[in-house]
Amino acid sequence: MFYIGSVLLSLCVVQVVMAVVLLAFWRMRLNANGLLEMALAMAISSVGALLTAVGTSTANITLAFVGIQGFVVGVLLAARSMRRLQNFAPLVGLESAVVVVCLVGDAYFFFVADKFAGALALNSTAYTVVCSITAWHLFQEKRRDLKIGCRVLGAIFGAFALASIIRAVVRLYAETPRPTTLEAMSLDLVYVFFAIAVSIGWSLAFVWTSYSVAENRLRAANEKLDRFSGAVAHDLNTPLNAVIGYLGAVKHLPDDAHEHRAAFVTTAEEAASRMNRFIHHLLEESRAGHGAPEPTPVDVQKCIADALQPLEPKITAASAHIQLGATHDVMANAFQLTRVFQNILDNAIKYRSDEHPLRIQISSRSAGGWVDVAVADNGLGIAKGELANIFKPFRRADDTTPVPGYGLGLSECQRIVESYGGAISVESAPGEGTTFTVRLPSA
Repeated sequence: MFYIGSVLLSLCVVQVVMAVVLLAFWRMRLNANGLLEMALAMAISSVGALLTAVGTSTANITLAFVGIQGFVVGVLLAARSMRRLQNFAPLVGLESAVVVVCLVGDAYFFFVADKFAGALALNSTAYTVVCSITAWHLFQEKRRDLKIGCRVLGAIFGAFALASIIRAVVRLYAETPRPTTLEAMSLDLVYVFFAIAVSIGWSLAFVWTSYSVAENRLRAANEKLDRFSGAVAHDLNTPLNAVIGYLGAVKHLPDDAHEHRAAFVTTAEEAASRMNRFIHHLLEESRAGHGAPEPTPVDVQKCIADALQPLEPKITAASAHIQLGATHDVMANAFQLTRVFQNILDNAIKYRSDEHPLRIQISSRSAGGWVDVAVADNGLGIAKGELANIFKPFRRADDTTPVPGYGLGLSECQRIVESYGGAISVESAPGEGTTFTVRLPSA
């Protein structure tokens, strides 16, 4: 018994160290689901290892019985920490059944049948069931930030399940009421050594996975911040250019052009007001703490009219003819939807053909709980090979074009539309114009 007791004490030390490390990360507010459960699993298992070591060394059956229950609880907590990591609800029914079966079965084998091997076989079978289910769920993980870490953890749980079922089969048929023979002790020693490796693997793999999740979240937050700052700069560009243009025009007016001066200043003031409203909406979204405001019934035609207002100087300069026939309501946010149409219409004006006057036709139709709003122009069009790139940030259909732009407008349109469960698509051909279709839930 001395040898198995010594190895169990080693397991106790390892698990105490792992529990302290995990608790330290938990106290540091590492944003990882299941961290506390894994720390408790190591702590309770270490107590179980200590009690089992003392019990087996001193032939105290009661201490060994209590210690083995600590192992059961430790494995269940380790499995629960995996479900917390994957944002799954705990399997309370399975956990309760395992605790009851092991508690009652171990009590029978320890105090009635006096068959220590039977208790070990029973508990090892329970470990196999719990760890196999846990490994299966870990291997099913599809999320990018968790996938690799869950594969590693799943392999460790699977290996422990395999070792446990081998031990259960061998121990069940071992003709030794108590582990006193060299063969029985050798099996238990190998299993406990493996349990030490598993404890270290669980803890280190869990911490590594947690850091991977945190790193992916930080990267996603940085990408979102870059996209947000680019979208802000892009959408402020139109009203700011209007302010600069009209104020510049005022400087070149003759002294007696009072009516024109007043009109230009008024238009510049309206553009500045639109810019102020835009900033106000962004601040409200930031304060709310989520990317998209709650959807409400929105009049598509009004949103398009609001989108056309700051573009009037460009429309006049291009002698564009716009036919507006969108009459349906959708579930979205009026401010965000106005941004979408403003970007699409601004692109239609930018990429118009010099061979004929610009014509833009806007229409809508409702079917199956959805509203499709189509914005069709007769502009330059887009090559088929470039259609897949136009919704990517900082990507343009033709980077060699003299038309100024940064390739941010359409990616922001896609983000906004998809945030309300919709979709945006494009059909185009060089020289034949372009049609953007915005699909949103019907109101």
